[in-house]
Amino acid sequence: MRRSLLIALVPCLFVAASLTATREAHAGPYLGIDLDLGTAFQDQVDFSYGLGARFGWKLYFAGAPVWLLPEVGGHFMSFGSATEIGHADTAFGGVRFGFDGIVQPNVFAHLGLGSIGGSDFGPYGDVGVGLDFQITRVFSLGLQVAYNTVLDNNSNYGDAKWASFGLNFGFDFTRPERDRHRYY
Repeated sequence: MRRSLLIALVPCLFVAASLTATREAHAGPYLGIDLDLGTAFQDQVDFSYGLGARFGWKLYFAGAPVWLLPEVGGHFMSFGSATEIGHADTAFGGVRFGFDGIVQPNVFAHLGLGSIGGSDFGPYGDVGVGLDFQITRVFSLGLQVAYNTVLDNNSNYGDAKWASFGLNFGFDFTRPERDRHRYY
């Protein structure tokens, strides 16, 4: 059994080592600020608004027009008066993956801890898509849509589920200079 695992593992390690040796990655800090609108899915649908911030380390891969962004952050979402929940606070870690260029489509997912109504804590998760526009080398402006949920472990309010959509302001402090003809 050990020999078959080793035989399968050696070619994978060889390919990974050759890929990392031939391509240089460029990485640096990234700060994202989110302004969200949304709607909570409770007894009735209502209007919601929120604010969030994210910090990560954005990785660019030489020879490939893609990037990977591991990130941590937090969000606050205020639900309308139609729900008894009031608001949800979240702290999370996750990843974004997208294409580089002037227009940057991306996907993201996060997992973490959420608070419902300021008292009930439970697991948090979101998944979404975004479309960022590179305004300058350092600043990007984008749109994003996500499905969010905080599970209520105490069953006081029930799970909080909402869809959010809004603006994404990104500050990429070490974005590499790219050859315009190749990547745009």
